Amino acid sequence: MQRINLFPNPVFAGPLTGLSHWGGANGTVRDNAVHITGANGGYGLNVAVPFNVPLVLSMRVNASEDNVAGMMIIQTTDKPGINNMLGSQRFKRGISDVLCRFTVPSHGFRFEVNPNGIRDLAVSNVLIERADTYDIAVGGGLPGFFTGDTMPLA
Repeated sequence: MQRINLFPNPVFAGPLTGLSHWGGANGTVRDNAVHITGANGGYGLNVAVPFNVPLVLSMRVNASEDNVAGMMIIQTTDKPGINNMLGSQRFKRGISDVLCRFTVPSHGFRFEVNPNGIRDLAVSNVLIERADTYDIAVGGGLPGFFTGDTMPLA
């Protein structure tokens, strides 16, 4: 099965589309990354993904300082202002490689970065793909996860 990155602009070339931001969060593109700043709020990118299919989000985040900055995986709904959080992760100073598994049951999908006062939070190397193609490519999946009908060895 062929690997397909569902994120339409993984090296952040040119203008970004499908943006969603709120509060004081804002982003600029440079050096093949989106640099997000702001005292509060979130800066998100809407991505078309298949529903009810296990997916993997992988990205690199470089935080300029320790703080409570983080990332959320959000299922958007058809109700204005109401969304469902599918997962989240906080970042420390320096480079963090993010890897999250999730399934979007319906409607839409957005991953959002919440800078929470960090001077510069750079997001790069974004990959969103089907978990089955990701697992094959990395040699059978992630530690703690299993695929198929066999249990992992203890």
